[in-house]
Amino acid sequence: MIDWLYSFPDWLLNAGWALFMAAAITVLPFLTQRLPWLRPTPENTDFVLRLQATLFTVTSIVVAFTLVQAEANYRKVDSLISAEGSSINRLDRLLVRYGDAAAARVRPLLLTYTRSVVSDEWPEMLHGGGSERTQRAFGAVTRGVLALDPQSGRQTMLYGEILRAFDAIAESRDSRLNAVTVSLSASFWEVVAFAVVILLFVSSAIERTRFRAVVLACQMAVLGSLIGFVFIVDQPFKGRSAVDPQPLQQAIAIMEARDD
Repeated sequence: MIDWLYSFPDWLLNAGWALFMAAAITVLPFLTQRLPWLRPTPENTDFVLRLQATLFTVTSIVVAFTLVQAEANYRKVDSLISAEGSSINRLDRLLVRYGDAAAARVRPLLLTYTRSVVSDEWPEMLHGGGSERTQRAFGAVTRGVLALDPQSGRQTMLYGEILRAFDAIAESRDSRLNAVTVSLSASFWEVVAFAVVILLFVSSAIERTRFRAVVLACQMAVLGSLIGFVFIVDQPFKGRSAVDPQPLQQAIAIMEARDD
């Protein structure tokens, strides 16, 4: 529903969240302090200031924990792509060493599949799915690998390695497609939202001075910037800092150079 936000630059998303939080703590007191039971007094302000410091610390810890989880998801997806590129390169290298005409015919199919992942399937993954064209290309590689018939002890040994490399590619592709939907669970965002709302509400009960207004706005801007960064890395395949197919592109370049 809010995927369109990922079309903006990362710095703009961070700035937007920071400005939103700063604006919220600037405007909210004008609304809450109209209520008689929320009008600040010097005695209440002293209590609220101590409580606000604790709430800000707790909220920052919650956001930091959420950021660590989101960053871990991002790194996991990135490692999946790197592993897939390495497996494809390894399979191509083994096919060269196999030294057979049938294996030589599989190599162009593998190259076509890898190119299709980058050009056809990657754009589809941004919308949550795979590519039928890439699936057909992968099927051609599957048939080619299974059609190999080792004739010597050396080819038999290499064929076992080829099957293991092919299985690794298949598993990497499944993991990559499953990772399209990887993101923080709704419960993470619900906890963050609850903590932020309570923090804003309590902070709005502090007796206002120009100095306090500026300090609180800066405080909330920092918190908003952290939330913005969590939002940026929450969807590994979306945004300007999304995981890219560079390992696969490198594998394509190596395979092409191996043909020369």
